[in-house]
Amino acid sequence: MYETSVEDRLQRAALSLFAQDGFDGTSVRAITGAAGANLGAVTYYFGSKRALYETVFEIEILPFREAVAEIGRGPGTPLERLERIVQTFFEYLHEHPALPRLILQEMATSADLPEGPRRALVSNHGTIAAVIAEGQREGSIRDGDPRLMALSIGSQPIMLALMRTVLARAVDIDQSDSTTRADLTESVSAFVMAGLRRDS
Repeated sequence: MYETSVEDRLQRAALSLFAQDGFDGTSVRAITGAAGANLGAVTYYFGSKRALYETVFEIEILPFREAVAEIGRGPGTPLERLERIVQTFFEYLHEHPALPRLILQEMATSADLPEGPRRALVSNHGTIAAVIAEGQREGSIRDGDPRLMALSIGSQPIMLALMRTVLARAVDIDQSDSTTRADLTESVSAFVMAGLRRDS
C-alpha cells in the first residue's frame, strides 16, 4: 500500500483548511494536526505558513494556467478557442472545488495576492485578450478593448463556481449534477460567443 509523505499530507491538509478558513483563520497547529505531523513540520518542509500557503495555491492553479495557455496557442479559430477556454474554466473549477474557495478567501482580504495566483491571473487574462485581438484582426470578433472583453469571459465561470452552493439552494441550479453543469456550460459559452461575434 502506497504511503503518502509528510510533505504531501501537509499540502492536502493545508489546501482544505486554507480554502475553508483562509490564511489568517488557519493555524499551523490545525494544519499539522490534520496532517498527522509534528508541530515543526511546516517550518521544516516549507519554511513558514505563508510559504506553505503560496505552495498550495501554486500547485492548485498552475495546471489551470497551463491549460488555458495551451488552448490559446492551439488550433482552431479564435472563437473556437475562446469557447474551449470557457469550457475549461468550468471543468477545472468543478474538478478543483478548493480553488474557488481559495479565490473567495483572497477576495475577502487586503493582503497582496500570492505570486502563483497573480501569475495565473495575468497569464489567463493575457491569453484570452490575445485571442480576442486575433479574432478582431481577422474580422470574426467585434470591436472593443480586448482586455476588458477578456474580463467578462473569465469572470462568469469563476463567479458561478463561487456561487455554487447559493445557486443550488436558491434557484435549484445544482452544478454537482453533470447534466445541469453541462447545460450551464453550454449556456454561458453560447452567451459569450454571441457577445463576441462581429455579426451578433
